[in-house]
Amino acid sequence: MAQYSPFPSFIRAAAMKYFSKEYGRDKAGQLMNKTLELYGRFAEEAPDIGGKENKLSNNLYMALAVFAFYETAEKKITPEDMKKMMTEYMPKSLPVVSSIIDFNKPKNQEKIRLRFEKYKALSDEKFGSGQWGNSWRVEINPHGREKGVAFDFIGCPLADFAKSHSYMEIMPVLCEFDYITAALMHARLVREHTVADGSEYCDYWYLGDKEEI
Repeated sequence: MAQYSPFPSFIRAAAMKYFSKEYGRDKAGQLMNKTLELYGRFAEEAPDIGGKENKLSNNLYMALAVFAFYETAEKKITPEDMKKMMTEYMPKSLPVVSSIIDFNKPKNQEKIRLRFEKYKALSDEKFGSGQWGNSWRVEINPHGREKGVAFDFIGCPLADFAKSHSYMEIMPVLCEFDYITAALMHARLVREHTVADGSEYCDYWYLGDKEEI
């Protein structure tokens, strides 16, 4: 991957807190530098999934940062502790999303639906010409949901990387972010399958938090 995003600041803050607590402030900086170096190596190693043109690519960069942190910590941090730390240091801008987007409103559901329809059209084009590597393929509402917004992601570059580097135990932390961001949009995510759990796809069914199934 020739280009990649800078190391996410909120993961850096979480990593520094952990390293300082477990190894002391003097060594924390060294470990953070090791984490940043490892992140760069992971990003170069990962398949090219389209960079900035792929609106979902930041999910991969975030995952690579988590994996680099986890590796530098010698895999001693538990998934539960990792989840708590990631949640604590989530970007400060996210609460603003909660005040702007209300998924209970049909117009906002339509915006999200159109966003993924556009992604499908572009990604199908890119896959057809041999680009975007192992990025997510998408099917819109394959299970015929009558409410909300539903789609399946076929495959997952995050799970592919985790599996090849023996990080699968930390994948639930990354999958949990989907529920956190849904809640910020006044939505709830109904999910039965994930690639991380062995399925061929991750199913997403978003409903307003006031809607009944």
